[in-house]
Amino acid sequence: MDDPLNDAEAAKAALEFGAGGATGWRSRGSGVVFRHSARAVDGPDGGTDASNGGAESGGDAAAKKEDAKDEFRSTVVDQQDKILLPQSTHSLLFTERVCSLPFFFAIFVLFVSFACLGLALWDNLSVGYPGNPLGVPVNVSEQVRAAQFLSVLVALTMEEEIPTGSYMLRMIPRSSVREKLGVSYGKFVFSALLRLTIGYLLLLNVWLSVVQSDRVLDMFYDMLALGFLSQCDDIAFKLAKYDVLGKTLRNACAGPSFHVEFSKKPYYFRKKMTIFVKLLYIFNLLVFMGGTVAIAALQRRGRFQIGSVTVTFGEQIWEHALVEGSEQEEVLVYSYFSGVYEQEGSQTQDGRPIYREMRKFDGGKGAFEEKVPAEIKYCKSESAWVFTHPYIRKSRGGETIEDSDCPWLLRSPETDAYNLLEVSGLWEIWVGVINKNAQVLITSNLCKDNTDCNLNGQCVDQKCQCDKNSRHIGLHCELEEPCPRILGSLSDSWALMLRPDCSPLVAYGRPVYTLTNIDDEHRVGTGNDANITIGDSDEINLVYSGSRWFGAFIVDGKTMPLEFKLQFAREYHAFWDRSFDERTIIISDPTTRSYPVGVDFFLVGERGPQFGPFGVMHPLQEPPGRGMFSCVDNATSQSFGGGFLNTSCNYA
Repeated sequence: MDDPLNDAEAAKAALEFGAGGATGWRSRGSGVVFRHSARAVDGPDGGTDASNGGAESGGDAAAKKEDAKDEFRSTVVDQQDKILLPQSTHSLLFTERVCSLPFFFAIFVLFVSFACLGLALWDNLSVGYPGNPLGVPVNVSEQVRAAQFLSVLVALTMEEEIPTGSYMLRMIPRSSVREKLGVSYGKFVFSALLRLTIGYLLLLNVWLSVVQSDRVLDMFYDMLALGFLSQCDDIAFKLAKYDVLGKTLRNACAGPSFHVEFSKKPYYFRKKMTIFVKLLYIFNLLVFMGGTVAIAALQRRGRFQIGSVTVTFGEQIWEHALVEGSEQEEVLVYSYFSGVYEQEGSQTQDGRPIYREMRKFDGGKGAFEEKVPAEIKYCKSESAWVFTHPYIRKSRGGETIEDSDCPWLLRSPETDAYNLLEVSGLWEIWVGVINKNAQVLITSNLCKDNTDCNLNGQCVDQKCQCDKNSRHIGLHCELEEPCPRILGSLSDSWALMLRPDCSPLVAYGRPVYTLTNIDDEHRVGTGNDANITIGDSDEINLVYSGSRWFGAFIVDGKTMPLEFKLQFAREYHAFWDRSFDERTIIISDPTTRSYPVGVDFFLVGERGPQFGPFGVMHPLQEPPGRGMFSCVDNATSQSFGGGFLNTSCNYA
């Protein structure tokens, strides 16, 4: 195939070069030396080797032929291109004296460039946290992902400092710098290396901004801002050259140094450098594009999703909830479904995780074995996150056609957020009709620092370890340590229900209390309020249900095997186990405290549609707000050490 250089160009080049023959030739003005030895360059179509007399193998001859062609092309291009210093304040670092005003001006501009890019890098890295050190979004849409790859490609192509610095090092020889400028070649190299450093600092900032973006326009705006920062040296140079900053700087920027034509290194000297620069660009492409691909793959696998959250529902009540397989309508208190929700495996829906309800036993550790859990997931048809349960329906005949693919019970405001924690605003809730004022509090169960542990513990491996001396418990050490024994206003005494290892049974993150004293007539309390009568083997337990404490009467509860009670506690759920039914005799006001002290309680009286979901509620304390229970002081000295009592089993 013929070389792109035509015969006329080759003839012109040959006339300019002259016949160097075996003695070599130096081009005029450029200082580029070509040594042909016994080989004569025979134009762009190749050359002959007189010394070997054609005895070389075909492969070696072809390789040398290509080298000759490359050398010839490079020589012609060298004669056409002029090498001038870049018009940038970075060039002043070696063209001007060290103690001169232009030199200090260049140092100032350099400092500003590094400071701005350094602060940008600091800010980009500061958004990271354990498990997501780069602070990238948990996932992004396909258009954002496409824009990310295009942005990285554009940044690698349009960035100027790396090619400028590498071109200067590759083309301008040491002798030419000393001869034309009379300065140290080390200063020249130092300036070029500074350019390379700024270039990579810019690329790193651009890449971080790109992978941290979840909006296309935000991504492009960040790129424009960073591009402006990288041009500070060029802008400052032009201002000085246009006499905006004074005569001294104008003379320096318009001086002869920027009009000197530099000779180029001989082709065979810069060939290896040329190969290195190409490899450098390939390296940049592999690193930054490969990093973007890796981030995208991790996002698709849900690597950055919050794996465990605590969901707290409000006091909204659906009094006629429809449960599949049951002809009876149930009272659904949505707070019954409060608790820990976790992502199981890598299962997703519409690129977002599906969170499943965990057990209410022992702070939500483990999944239900017998009960079907509720779910929180994203519903594309609703453009919202929804709370749903396969056994709870809005209508007896199933959902409407419009709602069939997403039978929600709670629905967030419209959003395209991939992170559940980013959903804000009031949710819509189904209570027979749509109520638009539902409060849903969602928090991550992982900690980033000790502040997330409310300064009552240490954040270790993204989990809070509560300090023993802080006397706090909970996933974020947010709950006061429960009181081991409490006394009621009816002279009733309650103690923690304990397991064989002396730790209490726990439901919804709160301990279970059991009644320990009755009077001789098997009644609790005195006077008109002494109407709770139990047998010797009966039991009354005080259990938290997500927002309220319920006192449940259990016939022959004391004779039940402990293993049966433990199994019941492990699978306990306030809705499915009907924590409020005919066995419930007392009920508290809504509370989030870790034990029932300081909370008003009510005796449940008549029940029926005219009395509301909890029937007639008779106050058990006077005046209202006094609270029914108090903590026994001499029992509070026991330590829960890392989460509940473990020093003695004698709390009664």
